[in-house]
Parts: sequence; C-alpha cells; structure tokens
Amino acid sequence: MSASDPGKVSRWTEPGTGVRQFRELTLGNMAKQEASAVAITGGSVLGATLAGNVQEISEAGAISLDANHVKITGPGSSTYAVTLAAPSRGGQILVIEMVSTTESNAVTLDISSNVVGGTASSSASWDAAGEALVLISTSTEWIVLAEQDVTLS
Repeated sequence: MSASDPGKVSRWTEPGTGVRQFRELTLGNMAKQEASAVAITGGSVLGATLAGNVQEISEAGAISLDANHVKITGPGSSTYAVTLAAPSRGGQILVIEMVSTTESNAVTLDISSNVVGGTASSSASWDAAGEALVLISTSTEWIVLAEQDVTLS
C-alpha cells in the first residue's frame, strides 16, 4: 500500500432493511467524511494529520462537548474550576491537559456526576504543566482512560 496505490478496504452497507451489500472502497473514498466528523491537514490522506477541535481555557468555564483536546493555562493567583457536561455521543476521546502555569494554583473539575473510573473519584485537579486526563465517552457518561499526574480525589 502506498500513496499511489492506496489499496482497498472492505465494508458492509445496508441499503434496505435486512439486505446487506458488500462494497470495496479505496482509502481516498473513506477519507471523504463530513467536515464536522474529521479534519485532514497535510498533502495527502496517507500520512495526513487528523486534527481535532482544540479548546483553550484560562479561566473558569465549561469544556465544549465538541472539543477533543482541552489546553488549560493555570491561574497566576487563586484557583478556578471548569465543568464538563455529560457527552452527547459515544466514542469521543477527550484529552484535558494543563499546558502552562505561572504558579502551582489548581484548576479543578467536578467529575462526580458524569465521569466513571479513575478509582471512583469525585474531582480532578491540575496544578502543573504536563498533567493530563484522558476520557472516552459513552452516550451518557465519560470514562477515565488514563491520567498523568492529575490529582484524582
């Protein structure tokens, strides 16, 4: 498989109730999705970078359900909290990362109502650059996949 010979991928479609149709698709055809579903940057589909929706937060507020990567800047003084609503669709991966801070003041997220996993915690707290929390959604809640130095309590 190469850029000039992308190969073929098989998939099933269901054109009518109870009827299945087998089709072969090239990778180029697979990449033609709705713009809201995937963004492709780079010169070609093979080797392209899939870019998600990035949200930058530097004060109290809500995390967008459309975001895939949330970049938190820590407060210079005091603390602030962010909120995360229950997901509206399953299968979304969300990375919440503190990218910079001038002090070690915390940014907190209440995860008691719609986040599971992570040792059944009720809050997540970031206070240093590089700390991250990775979540995946079901249709009704977020599941903690991984955490890097985030304080879960």
